[in-house]
Amino acid sequence: MSAQQFFNAFRNVFDQIERTQLATIGKVAGWAADTIAADRIVFLFGSGHSFIPTMDTFPRIGSFPGWLPIHELSTSYMANVLGNQGLRQALFIEKVEGFGRVVMENYRLDPRDIMICISNSGVNAMGIDVALTAKEHGLKTVAITSLAHSQASESRHSSHKRLFEACDIVIDTCVPQGDALVEVAGFPHKVASASTIASSIIMQSIAAETAKVLASRGITLPVYPSHNAKMTPAEEKAVEQMADAVLAEHARRINGIYK
Repeated sequence: MSAQQFFNAFRNVFDQIERTQLATIGKVAGWAADTIAADRIVFLFGSGHSFIPTMDTFPRIGSFPGWLPIHELSTSYMANVLGNQGLRQALFIEKVEGFGRVVMENYRLDPRDIMICISNSGVNAMGIDVALTAKEHGLKTVAITSLAHSQASESRHSSHKRLFEACDIVIDTCVPQGDALVEVAGFPHKVASASTIASSIIMQSIAAETAKVLASRGITLPVYPSHNAKMTPAEEKAVEQMADAVLAEHARRINGIYK
């Protein structure tokens, strides 16, 4: 079964991440804990499908304040495929150098902040611009990318840097060049991509480890709770209060971040 081939291939990706990237994930989580403990922001950026792991980090069930995904709709909303906000436009604009710098002009950055940039290829100008802008403001920068793909590709940025070369630290998704994992007879290219899943796994592991580091320092934060289970009225009220606490804490932390 092709489905079984995908499970086997992705299991290999998952195992490689666990075997080779845990130490780096722990280091990034330590940085994130320092940032969140200082009442600052862990920025998350991805264009195209790489925005999905950022949205999966916050806000969602099991998430906590301190993370700020940057969702630029022109490069992250492709539901229409064609027409307004279509795929052609998104693929074009993420290659335009300077656009990422314009996006970052919306934020008051602080050296205590972190920028995590996600890109499977790591070659498009927008993500590289975002990372370079963050570094210029003194932020620690993290790339989540496929080294196998990026090292075999050329940068589309005038600096000639790929994302892994523009950031302070790199977490390898361990996804093979080309992203898709399964060959199907009669189809012209492999199908079933891995990069979004791998990046989401990495971001959730960073969040889990960050929470552990914060807790070890005596710092706890409200956590967005599951709200779709059968509950008593008292339990429902407690869930609503916790959700409100998450939103209130997020609002407090981002107060003044925009300019």
